[in-house]
Amino acid sequence: MALSPERSPAVETKLEIAQLNVWYESTQALRNVSLSVGASRAVALIGPAQSGKTTLLRACNRLLDENPAARISGSLKIDGSQMLGPAVDVAVLRRRAGMVFPRPTLLPLSVFENVAFGLRAAGLYAPDEIAARVERALQRALVWDVAKNVLHAPAYRLSADQQQRVCLARVLALDPDIILLDDPTSTFDPVAQREFEEVIGLLRCDCTLLLATHNLQQAARLSDTTCFLVGGEIIESGETQLVFSRPTDPRTEDFLAGRPPRA
Repeated sequence: MALSPERSPAVETKLEIAQLNVWYESTQALRNVSLSVGASRAVALIGPAQSGKTTLLRACNRLLDENPAARISGSLKIDGSQMLGPAVDVAVLRRRAGMVFPRPTLLPLSVFENVAFGLRAAGLYAPDEIAARVERALQRALVWDVAKNVLHAPAYRLSADQQQRVCLARVLALDPDIILLDDPTSTFDPVAQREFEEVIGLLRCDCTLLLATHNLQQAARLSDTTCFLVGGEIIESGETQLVFSRPTDPRTEDFLAGRPPRA
């Protein structure tokens, strides 16, 4: 069975955001954000704390709908189809644009059932197909070699980085168009971080990625495009190599150099 609407592989722009604004009650968190992301491209979102990186990710799969204080305006399209508004099936959108959070968000279930959860929620019940999708997702997340021996054990028994890859596998099982990564290695040691980055590097071949990170080296390693946000605005956006080597805005230059913002 199909788990998501018919996709449009011929559409070169996978995600298109235009004049996106977000308020939490009277506080504006995003200001006229516009961003176009091609298929199989990786975009890094960098900037100081409270700059709007997480809010932008949450807007992309309508998680802000769950916050009664949040209000959103503007346009957000996937494959040319508008994703904002009451007519959109939010459950389907979240299967197409899955999110991984800073800390593992495991369900109190086995490794297998954590990954299978979204498949069952999408209406897939054939045991053989579920098993095949779970295995493939765990392989893509580079955690199958560990998980295959503990598939039916509680997922919380895995190490934190392995848990995070199980959460990523839960997203991958639904074959998403877009993966939203909210500082997913922020609590990892350097070895675990490098292993998770290897997964992200492989996913860049066939998924569109948005990565919010406080780690500038990670942004430089993993992205094609970098967006620098301050106060909910995109101050500078461009090819990652150029943004890091020749920023055009002095605020970007100061941030990359670790200097306080200029007055």
